[in-house]
Amino acid sequence: MSKRPNFLIIVADDLGFSDLGCYGSEINTPNLDKLAQGGVRMTNFHTAAACSPTRSMLFSGTDNHIAGLGEMVEYMMPFEEYFKDKPGYEGYLNWRVAALPEVLQDGGYHTIFSGKWHLGLTKEFSPSSRGFSKDFTFLPGAGNHFGYEPQLQDDVYFPALTSKGHWMEDGAGFDHEDLPKDFYSTTTFTDKMLDKLKFRTEEEKQKPFFATLAFTAPHWPLQAPGHVVDKYRRCPSLC
Repeated sequence: MSKRPNFLIIVADDLGFSDLGCYGSEINTPNLDKLAQGGVRMTNFHTAAACSPTRSMLFSGTDNHIAGLGEMVEYMMPFEEYFKDKPGYEGYLNWRVAALPEVLQDGGYHTIFSGKWHLGLTKEFSPSSRGFSKDFTFLPGAGNHFGYEPQLQDDVYFPALTSKGHWMEDGAGFDHEDLPKDFYSTTTFTDKMLDKLKFRTEEEKQKPFFATLAFTAPHWPLQAPGHVVDKYRRCPSLC
């Protein structure tokens, strides 16, 4: 029997088609350009026009309305009575679909998630409940990339990064104040994924892995480490 493949899915959040160097952007994206050059570019592959609907399609292989994300949950909250009990508008990855990590986990894969989830804002709809064995998860749709969110203290409709209960690791919630002091979303999500791959148990290493690394960047708010910003400030046309 042939060895089963490992999977690593990397998701960039709200990345435009023309934001990559391989499609003519003035922004440096050398590593992604290398992947494009050595891989396959699916230039006629389409998903939904928004965040969580797209993620529901990716993890279910179905239309986002079937999977429960006919609209983003943040936009449904002010109209809760209108959307109440409407199939396809549950606001989370619903139980009518089998999630890809669930299928692979049942098939003997070790499953890992790191990054933005946006397919349910509570533990019962979190990665650990939908087939991921290990996870480091930001549940909502957007947040300050440096772990501080003074402009979003109103947590009625749009969950702020500083809200309680929006961070989880391996199925357990933790407070945002326990994030690393040098937290930057892209770096921390990557480091957590690398750690969870590196420190697998011997039993876990015997299994193929399915890993999903879901960045919040370059989604709003548009932020980057100082040295990256300085690079483009010195030479705006750098490409």
